Amino acid sequence: MTFARTQASIVRYIDNGGLSLALETRGTGPRTLLFLHGWISSRRMFYEVAERLDLQAFTIHLLDFRGAGSSDRPAYGYDCAGYASDVRAALASIGRCVEIVGHSAGGKIAQYVALDPPPTLKRLVLVATGTAKAPPDRVGHRELAEGAFGSRIAIERFQRAAMFREIAPDAMERLIDDALIAQREAWFQWYELGRREDFFERLGTIATPTIVVAGDRDTLAPVARLRREVVSAIPGAILVTFKLAGHNIPVERPAELAALLTKLGKPL
Repeated sequence: MTFARTQASIVRYIDNGGLSLALETRGTGPRTLLFLHGWISSRRMFYEVAERLDLQAFTIHLLDFRGAGSSDRPAYGYDCAGYASDVRAALASIGRCVEIVGHSAGGKIAQYVALDPPPTLKRLVLVATGTAKAPPDRVGHRELAEGAFGSRIAIERFQRAAMFREIAPDAMERLIDDALIAQREAWFQWYELGRREDFFERLGTIATPTIVVAGDRDTLAPVARLRREVVSAIPGAILVTFKLAGHNIPVERPAELAALLTKLGKPL
């Protein structure tokens, strides 16, 4: 395992079956969070949230999935099982009770992990989450998503279409840069394979306490769909709706998300 230091954080590289995955850690607090980013993104999606959390109350871990950020870029494993193995490697490395915060595709992977949860998994916070029910194939959205590959202008257009609020220019540049360097297989295989995997009928077995966070202006993960396909399917799940928020809640509403995480209280 190797280490690299950034401002107020340590980035270490953990092993997952020969793959090197970047795991950034901040803070020394008793509550431990593991942040999972979504499709064509990276751990940097959560930087504005991390900056608003009390690092004496939290220990924060931010993972780059395979094919993203500073992690290795294999040509395989861009499905639920592959990404779930990345999460399990991170949880094993952390070695303490963890609350997972998953955004978009990262939320779908968090649900998949919770089907057979490691003993250290204590809570799911699913933010504008992908669902376990295979989505309909919308031709227009597919063409927009796939056609954006490798194009800064098209990526920015795609990201802005997913959001309701204007975000800071540096945050938008991070989103674009992370999408530009996303592995080609991560871009296309997840869209073709992972997002279409359907394990909806198994959600009733999830016993991990679950909070679902939705944006009321999110057109990619609408409130009604999250209520129907996640909240109603996972026993005891609770829905929290952020007003005037689109899909990228971690950069659109970071203060509110950090406040919600803080209010969830001590580890279970």
